[in-house]
Amino acid sequence: MAIRWAENSDLPWINEQYEKIGFVPSSLEREEIAIVTHNGRNAGVGRLVLLNEKEAEMGGIYILEQFRGLSLAHELVGCLVDKSRSLGLESVYCIPFRELEHFYEKFGFARVDSSISSVNQKVLEKYNWCIRQYEKPVILQKLA
Repeated sequence: MAIRWAENSDLPWINEQYEKIGFVPSSLEREEIAIVTHNGRNAGVGRLVLLNEKEAEMGGIYILEQFRGLSLAHELVGCLVDKSRSLGLESVYCIPFRELEHFYEKFGFARVDSSISSVNQKVLEKYNWCIRQYEKPVILQKLA
């Protein structure tokens, strides 16, 4: 297992994966994208979308089916959390499916009330989009 930071040449592969699962495409313009590999093969992807110099939304966490059960998502999320700290971000939001709430809690994420005025407006818009878009319920979390 290894994790590397995406380059422009990785974007076609990244966005092909996101298209398969209905996630918003990525770009490197305002994103830090990590690719997790297993035995030299791309196995998953995740991203930090920089909202401004102090806030980001972590998401797009996806492990290809044939690589699930190898704790790659754990490594990937841990890497993204470490990156958010190294960037000095004050607020990192996450909008996981509710069934993954406890997984993200292991990294320091806690549920946030979406009615709180301090939540970034772009995050609230995406949260509401996710509620409408996905059949499974989603929650709003913030890194504590």
